[in-house]
Amino acid sequence: MSESTYTARLVGSTGTETLELDLIDGLPRKSIIREGAGEREDEDVVWELVSDSDDYEYREAGRPAADYS
Repeated sequence: MSESTYTARLVGSTGTETLELDLIDGLPRKSIIREGAGEREDEDVVWELVSDSDDYEYREAGRPAADYS
């Protein structure tokens, strides 16, 4: 891992995985979208950074453009 990257820990309903991401202006990304990471192959998943996490933990936050109303 270089000074411009960090290791994110994605914690979801199917388990935990790690992913190396680039820092943006020295800070971790607040959210990421993983293409094809949903239950269906064509389903994208939004992950949000847990604000009080010391180890760059992300949790599933839903699907992009999904209507949850």
